[in-house]
Amino acid sequence: MDDAPHPSAWLESTGDVRTPIRGSCFLGRAATNHIVLTDDRSSRRHAVVQTQEHGGEFWLVDLGSANGTYLNGRRVTQPCRLADGDRIEIAGQLFIFRQDRTGYTLGSEGATEKTVQDIRSMNCWLLVADIEGSTQVIRKLPAHEVSQLTARWLAACKQSVEDNKGAINKFLGDGFLAYWPERDTNAAPSVARALKDLRALQAQETPRFRMVLHFGKVFVGGASLGEENLMGNEVNFVFRAEKLASNIGRSCLVSEPAAAKVRPHLPLQDEGRHAVASFDGEFHFFGPEEKPL
Repeated sequence: MDDAPHPSAWLESTGDVRTPIRGSCFLGRAATNHIVLTDDRSSRRHAVVQTQEHGGEFWLVDLGSANGTYLNGRRVTQPCRLADGDRIEIAGQLFIFRQDRTGYTLGSEGATEKTVQDIRSMNCWLLVADIEGSTQVIRKLPAHEVSQLTARWLAACKQSVEDNKGAINKFLGDGFLAYWPERDTNAAPSVARALKDLRALQAQETPRFRMVLHFGKVFVGGASLGEENLMGNEVNFVFRAEKLASNIGRSCLVSEPAAAKVRPHLPLQDEGRHAVASFDGEFHFFGPEEKPL
């Protein structure tokens, strides 16, 4: 009897070939992809199907490909949540997304109750980034170029985060939530390097985007897929702080708790105290020091 765990989601291609999706499933021309595409119209790293959050969510992200990724006949312009039976087309090759949700029930006794998740708390770095959708650069571009620009930006940010030991927890259309668990004292230097890399992307202004870095205690729910669902006031705070950054015209804000830990690795300047929507009082924020002209 085969006791190996069956994947909860997979991609079906011609000949009933099934590729399981565990974490990330990359598609592209490079040999390092999970699914290698042979058509010259595909990019070296064309797209990714990403496991996200609890409850078994899977999202399709185009990685800035020249010829596009199509979901159910429509070109992907931002991360899209997948449903069982969705049709993904890349360079003329068709894939069917399949998801078996029976893995989320207790099957040994025929019960239908969901498995109780292990909820724990941990100190965590949180970073929210979001494209400024009303920028002149985006307004002037045709729709297909906006799609490519957004996809390339997401791919570059994802690479910066993962190169510095972080992870993307959630895609947000034109943005994302990244995190670094504070499991040891080495997290702060990694976070500082990631922030520097992302600031370098900001300097290119293609596209312009905002980001906020915060540090605090979050509640974590582990799902059967191995992903972590981040919850709690600190998660809400970082999203509200991103709105604050928009309102006061700042491209990067660092909360006081985050600044206290990251300052030895990244010069910061005072950005004053500000009210944050839905939170009482005012909060001290900082920003990376601007280089003199």
